[in-house]
Amino acid sequence: MPTIQAGDLNVHYLDVGDGEPIIFVHGNWASSGWWLRVLERLPVGYRGLAPDLRGRGATQGPDSDYRMSSMAADLWRFTDALGIERCHLVGHSLGAAIVLQAALDQPGRVITLAVLAPPWVDGMPDEVYQPDRQQLLKDNPDFFAQAIKAMAPTAPEDDLWRELVTIGHSQRLSAANGAIDALREWKPGDRLRTIGVPALVMGGELDPLVTTETVRRAAEALGVEPQIIPGVGHSANLEAPDRFLALLVPHLAQARSS
Repeated sequence: MPTIQAGDLNVHYLDVGDGEPIIFVHGNWASSGWWLRVLERLPVGYRGLAPDLRGRGATQGPDSDYRMSSMAADLWRFTDALGIERCHLVGHSLGAAIVLQAALDQPGRVITLAVLAPPWVDGMPDEVYQPDRQQLLKDNPDFFAQAIKAMAPTAPEDDLWRELVTIGHSQRLSAANGAIDALREWKPGDRLRTIGVPALVMGGELDPLVTTETVRRAAEALGVEPQIIPGVGHSANLEAPDRFLALLVPHLAQARSS
């Protein structure tokens, strides 16, 4: 798998296909591999790039403050290192917040924007903010595996799944805590509508964390209709990659016809 120096990070990433660049950004307790089933199905004419975020996967480098603006800056440094000026942005969970912030910071570099299971655009609610749970996830691999499976209940428990669970559990605790602190303070709200590029907001009908109400609020802030994928949980990119792409590909194509 390729790596590239981007700022103070040696970023590990997946790189599939040729054509218009799409940057796929994973969530907390995850890695670039969560996009593998999507990347292997990507249509001709697109180049899919999925980096491991700071503190996660095989990317090497120091901790940061993990604020959303810092993670968005990491993302733009990664695209700069690859020589990519404009791209499609696709984010899942924490990654959705990162691409939304990246688009707020540099909207002129974004062709289209798509988010899956977007977190709370008005700040993480107090009842969801659970630092003690992050410690428990790190301390207990069996509990971690059970918790991750509960988030993606229909994902096949194959070799890829087992690898992703192992890689996810290797995430730094500092990155996990930094993520929930960042999500608690991140409150872009209706300012998201100023991004001004075609946007797609998706969620899973069975998602136990990012509820359909949360997805609908993100869609409202962006000024679009939400797309709720039936019969899947938090991670349609793994649970139902074909249905995920059936929504994503026509969205990407808007830029070619406009």
